[in-house]
Amino acid sequence: MLDEDGYITLNVKNRKPALTSVDPASSPLWRVTALILLILCMGLAVGLVALGVMSITEQNYQQAENKNASGTLHQLAKKFCQNLIKQLEQKNIVSHKCSPCDRNWRYYGDSCYGFFRHNLTWEEGKQFCISMNSTLLKVASQSVLEYMKSRTGLIRWVGLSRKNPNEVWMWEDGSVPSKNVFELSGNERENMNCAYFYDGKIYPTFCKNKHYLTCERKAGMVNVDTLL
Repeated sequence: MLDEDGYITLNVKNRKPALTSVDPASSPLWRVTALILLILCMGLAVGLVALGVMSITEQNYQQAENKNASGTLHQLAKKFCQNLIKQLEQKNIVSHKCSPCDRNWRYYGDSCYGFFRHNLTWEEGKQFCISMNSTLLKVASQSVLEYMKSRTGLIRWVGLSRKNPNEVWMWEDGSVPSKNVFELSGNERENMNCAYFYDGKIYPTFCKNKHYLTCERKAGMVNVDTLL
């Protein structure tokens, strides 16, 4: 409208911003949706963890199975090789390529045995075996005792000794001989602090005496390729 001076007067009124109406039912709906999504995410995470655990368990199981299979195969190969060597020895063939032992060493059980005709004292025999990366013979089972009896008829040092008559007899590795395997034979006199093997028995004797010897060392894996 025109005022008295001819200017147009605008009738401007303050307008308040329109309030957005909120649906009271929408807020709980979003909360439920968010809760469902959270539960789904947690379930997915738990599932992934479970799958990971199952995968690791399966791998460990497979590794154990492979190890057992490998151990069984090694045992079968060892028995086959040793039986083969035994048959060849009857034909005066002393060894076979399947043997993990060096030439002139005999393969039996889990060990390689070297039979040496060197007249040495017990300590000299011990040092000789050390130089061959081995130890003097240890008779830890009845089967080894019988094997040695079948292999040699000569007196040979074994790795059994004691420091003095008041001490116990021990093998070189510090273990005590089992009475279930053998007991010392013969008359044990003072200062008899070393032992030798003869005819399936073990006798005490003086360490300064000189005898032949048998060395022993751990056998490696059978050469399976030579058995095929």
